[in-house]
Amino acid sequence: MEITKQLLIQEDSKVAPGDKIGSRKVITAGKGCYERGQYVYACAVGKLKISQLKDGTIEATISLEDGRQYASSQVLSIGHKVLGRVIRIMNNNATVEIVAAEEIGNLREHHSGIIRKEYVRVSATEEVQIYESFRPGDIVYAKVISLGDSRRYFLSTAENDLGVIRAVCSSSGEVMVPINWKEMQCPKTQIKEPRKCAKPKQ
Repeated sequence: MEITKQLLIQEDSKVAPGDKIGSRKVITAGKGCYERGQYVYACAVGKLKISQLKDGTIEATISLEDGRQYASSQVLSIGHKVLGRVIRIMNNNATVEIVAAEEIGNLREHHSGIIRKEYVRVSATEEVQIYESFRPGDIVYAKVISLGDSRRYFLSTAENDLGVIRAVCSSSGEVMVPINWKEMQCPKTQIKEPRKCAKPKQ
């Protein structure tokens, strides 16, 4: 398919949540993908599949690993891994807008989530500073640990593969890259900023 040459990731490649697949001018988000800004991103671990719909639209989907299937329901449950955008931080927690979930895909209605200080990382809770873990605008990969109240879910990033997967440098506006589990670096200015980084999938 000629269109695949315009993608940032080629068909049948393994992808992980947060991977940028291509421009929305070229493709649309199907199961396992979501749209943000001008691009389509993966929100599940699996293989990238490209197909042409009846109306001619080119759709990107993620084929889940181990033969798993996407859930028919859009309801989140405990254990679901989700993708969200940090919209506000306070001393003891970060508020996240949940936009997608593994095994569900893009959510038709966005949900609110809370990451409390004690669920940012595995140990040394008293040393955790929310401002050194997340910033507004960050994209985070987290797990639902409690259904909370009727307005929000409680989330955790206290696993190696959970945390910030995409962040923009506060001075240059460039997308930063993780250099260890607690720092990201701007490729343009070399400035380092603290984050609770998700360990990249191999």
